[in-house]
Amino acid sequence: MGKLLLFLSFVIIVFLSVGAVLYPQNPIFLLASTNSIYQHVRELLAFVLILQLVTRPPRHVWIRVLSGTIALSAIIWTIDATYVGQMLPLDILAFLGASIAIGVTAIERRIITPTTWLAGNKVLT
Repeated sequence: MGKLLLFLSFVIIVFLSVGAVLYPQNPIFLLASTNSIYQHVRELLAFVLILQLVTRPPRHVWIRVLSGTIALSAIIWTIDATYVGQMLPLDILAFLGASIAIGVTAIERRIITPTTWLAGNKVLT
């Protein structure tokens, strides 16, 4: 998967977190909540995304379990709050994107990088 999805999710989470606090009346940030619980969830997801960005696969099993639990909890909470109508659109997109990115890296078990390619009977490096 690489780290592009993790990095983009981190940028979006930080952008929403900073923008919702500093510019709450900006038309863009009217679609993101300034509630403290949303800020804490954004900070938690940003921390887990940084943790995923600085560690290399295969990650330790406890990091994967913790990351998977946080991702699954965030997805369930986001879907539930969306169904009830309590969550604003930018928060929905940011939380789902970050949770999916964290979840994908939590279930990976080994490095998937092709180092050698076979072409007929030859090995290309």
